[in-house]
Amino acid sequence: TSAEYIEFTARVNTHQQQFLPFIDFSLNYLPACYQHDEMRNLITSLADLTVKIKVKDVHEIREKFWKDKTHFFDEEPRSKSIILGSGKVEDVTLKDGPCPCHCQKCKSVPKQKWGEIRILTSAQLLYDDKDAKQFVCTLFYDDETSHTITVIGENIVVKNIERDICIFTCVTCDLDLIACLESMLDKFEECWENAFDKYIHSVKWEDEKLIVLVSHPLGYKKHISIGKKLDCKRDAEPKGINYDVPTLPGSRGAFLLVPDFDVINKNIKVL
Repeated sequence: TSAEYIEFTARVNTHQQQFLPFIDFSLNYLPACYQHDEMRNLITSLADLTVKIKVKDVHEIREKFWKDKTHFFDEEPRSKSIILGSGKVEDVTLKDGPCPCHCQKCKSVPKQKWGEIRILTSAQLLYDDKDAKQFVCTLFYDDETSHTITVIGENIVVKNIERDICIFTCVTCDLDLIACLESMLDKFEECWENAFDKYIHSVKWEDEKLIVLVSHPLGYKKHISIGKKLDCKRDAEPKGINYDVPTLPGSRGAFLLVPDFDVINKNIKVL
């Protein structure tokens, strides 16, 4: 067992009531007013779309760029050439024409139908648009026995440093993967709507202030962090939220689930 993994498990155990492996999650960890199938299904559907991100080939110019803006590099454990983060699948699209993916088959004889995956993460995982090709994304890493799938970044389509948002694309010739992710996206939307209907009149979010985060801390399997809002700046630009959700390095870029249904606010929030 590596020293890094020992540190990881020790830090997780420190937050064991709020920071737990995804496969161990149950409604008992939530406030009583949220202990229903609707909330469990919403959190589970978010976890299905959560992605581990590894950024290769980190150069000194990139490190200096972010040191001038944040403490990101001071808090993220890394080798000199790798950064870890998390993200969420935002959309998938079928495309026609020669597949630009990186598999050996398409390099020799490109397939004529392929898929594009859009992933939402933190802008702090990239230095410039070329960095997208250094993103290695692992899907479905729920635990050590999971059948994972890896896709490689292609292009940056949205980058907003002030809001700390980045959306980048990955491409694949695996049409079954595209169909699977499309189904998961539909499920997430359905679960959000079901939870909205369940809680809009029964729970006042400002009373509970629930925040849920699904991420890949230190690049390991999915974990769920559960906490509360500390201070929400709804009128500030960029929109921000302060919270006590426990996190670990590698969680940066994860999607913050804020079930504020009673204020009908579905702004994109990433850690």
